[in-house]
Amino acid sequence: MSQIRNQLAQLNSSASALFILYYTAQGEPFPNNLDKLCAPNTTDFPPFHANGTEKAKLVELYRIVAYMGASLGNITRDQKTLNPRAMSLHNKLNSTADALRGLLSNVHCRLCSKYHVGHVDVAYAPDTSGKEVFQKKKLGCQLLGTYKQVINMVAQAF
Repeated sequence: MSQIRNQLAQLNSSASALFILYYTAQGEPFPNNLDKLCAPNTTDFPPFHANGTEKAKLVELYRIVAYMGASLGNITRDQKTLNPRAMSLHNKLNSTADALRGLLSNVHCRLCSKYHVGHVDVAYAPDTSGKEVFQKKKLGCQLLGTYKQVINMVAQAF
């Protein structure tokens, strides 16, 4: 569990920087309209209940991390096209995705070894490939705003 806690702390400490890098790279009108364009508004984001049992929290954490990993894949793909020169953003997205993969593996291992849970049903964010440019940027910003809040709450719960 200490490794999971450490990974959550690392992700939490870097979430704000990722969010700022993202909305800054999108250009106007994003930096000056965060409340309207980047407010957490991801209704299909998996829930998390901080007062649950360890097993229940781990299952919910697994769902959140799987959802975020897939979402970061969409965002990274979109940003490589929309902002091909934003290398610091690409690097931060990739390193966050790597950290999420490691966390997912550790949560899965803990669920298997301690609770004998071998499978967790997960939901993924909708694919953004068919969306228009502004919508891709807005959805990414909303998702990262939600992630920043949720990862903070989750890190405190463990």
